[in-house]
Amino acid sequence: MLAARRSDDPRFVLGAMLPDLVSMAGVRIAQAHDPVLAAGIALHHETDAAFHGAPVFTELCRSAQEELQAAGVGRATSRAVGHVGAELLLDGILSYDEVARAAYSHAIERSVHDPMEGMLSLRGDATTQELQGLLARLHRAPLPQGYREPSFVLDRLQTILARRPRLAFQSGDLEPTALWLEKAKSQLEASGTAWVDALL
Repeated sequence: MLAARRSDDPRFVLGAMLPDLVSMAGVRIAQAHDPVLAAGIALHHETDAAFHGAPVFTELCRSAQEELQAAGVGRATSRAVGHVGAELLLDGILSYDEVARAAYSHAIERSVHDPMEGMLSLRGDATTQELQGLLARLHRAPLPQGYREPSFVLDRLQTILARRPRLAFQSGDLEPTALWLEKAKSQLEASGTAWVDALL
């Protein structure tokens, strides 16, 4: 949403999503050679820093740690749920924005038809093929509106956290996490998007 308000260039919008996309693809950015793509990446990091200090986000992280730990969920898992879960729920709320949806679709479509080879270097032996594969799958998939539903977010959290044994859900963690996600969604919806405007 923020990237779409700054520029309608699909390279800029894609750059703003890239730090999350490379993480999903299991690769890391070394350098962006395209200046518009690089500007989008810079916006992502600036926005992350501002968002992670926003009261609505810090309150959700705090409530997740307190409520989930009180329900028996491990400290590390509780912190991860608060951080990642809040971001995924936010994606769901932002998915209602028509401008953001159109910008997302255009950026993904453009990246599939005009591959990023030469625009981006990745760390280690990784090539942009892994990232292009992810972009192709996202292009075929429906828009990320599933994040509007706490049950979908819970499924995604299980997949994401399972990659790190220290954070993975244990027996009995899912029910309190589902309850917290429902509550967190209500808090985010009640806060509206005024705080998003403050990040511009």
